[in-house]
Amino acid sequence: MDPINETFRSRRYDLAVDTITEGDINELIEWLKLYPRLTMADATRKFEEDWSKWLGVKYSVFCNSGSSANLLMYAALDSSGKSGNKKVIVPSVGWVTTVAPAIQFGWEPAMCESDAQTFGLDIEHLKTLLESGKVDNVILVHVLGTPCRMDEILTLQKKYGFKLMEDCCAAHGALSQGRKVGSMGDMSSFSFYYGHHMSTIEGGMVCTNDEELYHHLLMLRSHGWCKDLPKAEYDRRMQQYGIDPFHSPFTFVVPGFNVRPMDLTARIGMMQLPRLDNISSIRMKNHKLYQKLLDGQVEFARCLEGDAISSISFGAVAQSPEQRKNIVSALVENNIDTRIFSAGNLGRHPFWFERYGVFSAPMADRIHSCGFFLPNNQTLDEKNIRFICDVVCRALK
Repeated sequence: MDPINETFRSRRYDLAVDTITEGDINELIEWLKLYPRLTMADATRKFEEDWSKWLGVKYSVFCNSGSSANLLMYAALDSSGKSGNKKVIVPSVGWVTTVAPAIQFGWEPAMCESDAQTFGLDIEHLKTLLESGKVDNVILVHVLGTPCRMDEILTLQKKYGFKLMEDCCAAHGALSQGRKVGSMGDMSSFSFYYGHHMSTIEGGMVCTNDEELYHHLLMLRSHGWCKDLPKAEYDRRMQQYGIDPFHSPFTFVVPGFNVRPMDLTARIGMMQLPRLDNISSIRMKNHKLYQKLLDGQVEFARCLEGDAISSISFGAVAQSPEQRKNIVSALVENNIDTRIFSAGNLGRHPFWFERYGVFSAPMADRIHSCGFFLPNNQTLDEKNIRFICDVVCRALK
């Protein structure tokens, strides 16, 4: 049986479908019979190595969620002294935990409008924010697997010198001019939550080519201690601080967290990763069909020429809140799962407006009031996509 079609599902048109198959469970059972270590150990390191090779980066650090991966990116910039003035430009369209660490760590966030084409950072507003005062950090989201305008953003990075974090939690395999998203910033984050391109039940990954940031990520993930560091770096730090061998395994260098994964989840990741390219290609194909069938009916993100969208859901924007209501009602009547577009405009949520006031911008507000999701997962075929689009189009009439 095709392993992709083994996938468990509860309904025909779910937004999120488990990527852990019956074959994965059987293999996991056989592995468990060997009584392996289940807490973070060798399987975690092997999964990190495999992921780094797949993405094309030097270092990857597995943790317990994509949200924790975002947390670690901010924390690593902080503890390494690379966060500069701790001003950070954040996206208005994305997920709360892309922005929340800036608030939790006492940084100064400024919210950026959503690009009308990609739904990522709006370049003109980004330029305005950068020119209004020195900003040492930027975090972006490749919204639903649509790559941001990376060439323009990287050009701005060269001009202004900010640290760049890429949130790729819903963008596995998406391509910007042939480069995988997550391989271009100073750090990047991925999520392996249920229903994403691949799943480790819960889990996330932080990736970087910066060795110093890598070392800080390793320490921050596990309480702030040194014993997960490469041996040469571990020895150097113990000598630097004059720590004797008896105390050294439990010496805490930075104020860290416990956001470690388990080898159990890493093992699942190792089983999932060989299927990731195939699953991403199915999502890409589905997404292109959605665009073809819904062109002129609703708005949706469009990637730049030479880019490729690998989405977890197809994000659409109706012409009005009333039209969205009609579409959503028709979807629900036909057992097609839907929801609001991501979190809409994050600047309209209490966590933001109670501190900084409401952030209002044309595109972010349109997504907030008119956006909705359509299913895109590896179990859907052309017939399914055509049916879903037919329901949407009939609702428009």
